[in-house]
Amino acid sequence: MAKDVVPTSEVRAALGKITKGFDAGDPDPVFFGSHRRTQAVLVPIATWEKLLEHTEDELDLDLAQRRLSDRRPWLSEADLDAALQRAADAAPAQKPA
Repeated sequence: MAKDVVPTSEVRAALGKITKGFDAGDPDPVFFGSHRRTQAVLVPIATWEKLLEHTEDELDLDLAQRRLSDRRPWLSEADLDAALQRAADAAPAQKPA
């Protein structure tokens, strides 16, 4: 994936320049590491936020698909209310603050 791996020492020395480039709109990630092996990547915050949002959407979609494929019967509203009431009745009484 990474074409050019910048040595970590060079990234450390150029971090200010890299972040200024991000602020100026440079969208290119900076892959860095040692011995030509990528260990990490710097990306503009906007890119990170988009990646995070996309990842969260994918996780939500996966969860929804798993829940929809579950063929067990759903709990009715009345059953849910009854279960919550039983839990409330079983909970120890709390003293008012």
